[in-house]
Amino acid sequence: MTALEKQQHERLCEIGRELDDTYSSGHLDFDAFKRLVKRAIASVGADHPGLEMFCHYARGGGWWDWMTQELQKSPSQRVA
Repeated sequence: MTALEKQQHERLCEIGRELDDTYSSGHLDFDAFKRLVKRAIASVGADHPGLEMFCHYARGGGWWDWMTQELQKSPSQRVA
């Protein structure tokens, strides 16, 4: 694992813990979900496989659609 991959992993784990804590406390609303998804995309890029963690939490009307639109409009961090 490169230094960059390690940093991304650590950032994503931190966001994942916050996501889980917010959900467990009953405070995961759509605004909190959007904030965390956007922060994760900014941290690791829209094509990072770790973003799958959000799939379980995408509930309610439009959450999944919004998330997939965000992932599609964000630039990839992969180098060609």
